[in-house]
Amino acid sequence: MKKPRPSAVIRSQLLLAMFTTALLAGCQTSTETPATATPPAEGALPTSGASPIQPAGSGEIVYTHVHSPENGAIAVRIDLPEQPRYGSRAPIVVIASTWFVDKYNDTATPFHLEFNPVEKGIIVISHLWPGKTDPESGMHSEGTYDFGGPNSLAALRDVIRFALRLESDIDGRDLHELIAIEPLYSNVGLFASSHAGVVATNVMAYYGEDLRGLRYFVGRENPTMAEMYPLEIGHYDDRRQPIYNPYYDAAGYTPTSIAVDYSQLGWIQNQAFPEGRPIFEVPGGEDYVLDDKGPNINGKRWFSHALTQALLDNGAFTLETWPADVATPQQTADFWPYRITIHNYADIGEKLPELRVMLTFATQDHVQAAQDKPHIRQAYDGFRKAAGLWTRLNCDLAYVQAEVDPSATLAGGFPDNEANTEPVNWFLEAESWGFEGRLAGEMTARSIPYACVAEMADRVRTDNWTPNLDALVGDPAR
Repeated sequence: MKKPRPSAVIRSQLLLAMFTTALLAGCQTSTETPATATPPAEGALPTSGASPIQPAGSGEIVYTHVHSPENGAIAVRIDLPEQPRYGSRAPIVVIASTWFVDKYNDTATPFHLEFNPVEKGIIVISHLWPGKTDPESGMHSEGTYDFGGPNSLAALRDVIRFALRLESDIDGRDLHELIAIEPLYSNVGLFASSHAGVVATNVMAYYGEDLRGLRYFVGRENPTMAEMYPLEIGHYDDRRQPIYNPYYDAAGYTPTSIAVDYSQLGWIQNQAFPEGRPIFEVPGGEDYVLDDKGPNINGKRWFSHALTQALLDNGAFTLETWPADVATPQQTADFWPYRITIHNYADIGEKLPELRVMLTFATQDHVQAAQDKPHIRQAYDGFRKAAGLWTRLNCDLAYVQAEVDPSATLAGGFPDNEANTEPVNWFLEAESWGFEGRLAGEMTARSIPYACVAEMADRVRTDNWTPNLDALVGDPAR
């Protein structure tokens, strides 16, 4: 029997009342509707044919579904700013979701809003991956979750198409019919933090021709290769002190590879590491033991194919003694090629030649410890050199001062890097091209990326792509 189609948009403060009327008619009188309401049953998919609605206003949250041919109905959340950035009009940014952390092993997974720049006067659109249900709203996405694979990319593609007005929601409504703020379809960007940047980059590479009109991408500290997910080249300890893998050679960098010597790789399993971990043994020195923050997908730990193959080649395990909770060499060979970015940048340049890119990163990355920041360098080489796109490393100092705090200075650790330039020596200079972790007593991990999104939206609005700015672009009225 065919599933009923999900409903169209639902304003957050009316959500419970609408579902209660439709699904609980004849039952006992409901209690007072809470400020943020939820459907009566987690994961419920209401039927199509929703009645006309009053467009949602400033500061409200809107839910809807968009159709994804590979998946079915994908749940979408729309956060509206209290004050649109440009008077009654607002630019749009789609937030790509992370995909491998532990929460994605559960069906109940919230919308990914660790980064939500709605405070900058921007309409923020987020989504649920296929097969996931938001425990707060009860919204549900159809389909089968594949941890950043083809189903995930298709879902993100169709959410971006909705933001661009290239696709309506499942009831045939466009974004401007759902909200009272005027959305600027000509000013749509994509933001991704951490490993969400991989699916964001790859959706542009694989489906760029379906995303014409996407104006910019802001990526925060995104990995580019499989070795970076499980922190094989370095990590931070519990005191945020960097721990470097002595067998990582920064001099061996290329735009599509990094150099790691696996000849001393083994496996340690003892009282300190009862689950067992890869270890790089250093004769006469301090060994490097991998941290435990890598991908754990449905009870199986995933390391890079190179490391996994080295465990086999070095005799740490045979295929017969291979740990049940560690992906095998064959599994990693099959899994990782679809979840790295290093070979895909040229396709983005061909399919989205007008795209602009900003890569934002701190002096101390949130997870990657290597001083030369090979993930940032590979992304820069990819977007700027392979794709030929306008690319800037961190936002303009004028935007940090205006959007975060006016006390920001170059001397205080807040750079003003010109677009389309890079460190001459990444090992010596990369950290100084990043921003400090605190400004005016506040953490900058979110505020600086928000300033990056604001700058890109303003640049799109004014079509100003000068390499460096002296002040805010245009006159955003918030």
